Amino acid sequence: MKKIIPIALIILPGFLSCNHSKTSPKNTLIESKICKPVKANASQEFGVKGMVCQMACGGSIRRTLKETCAVERVQINFVDSLEEQQIVVNYDRNKIAPKQMITMLMAINKGQFSVRSIGSPQTIK
Repeated sequence: MKKIIPIALIILPGFLSCNHSKTSPKNTLIESKICKPVKANASQEFGVKGMVCQMACGGSIRRTLKETCAVERVQINFVDSLEEQQIVVNYDRNKIAPKQMITMLMAINKGQFSVRSIGSPQTIK
């Protein structure tokens, strides 16, 4: 029992900080969006501060961007020892802009993430 309590104290705060549910569990399936396949024509790299884990935090970021129906791929390079994580988003520039993505990401979990663009958008051919 003594071993379980310290482990729970380590895992529980990280789990709670990555609570990525926007709605109650009952409504999650109802509010899922079905998008047509996206053909990306641009790529943008972002620096994200505030991520404490790859799975839940990364999943929140990926889901938020994919629900725009303007993002084809989100690559998250999570390194636990870094304060700022790097993500690369392949998107359709005719449907969404980097500033819009930053605004959306900064709204996740009541402002858990701080996001900045790294460089300029790159064209994908």
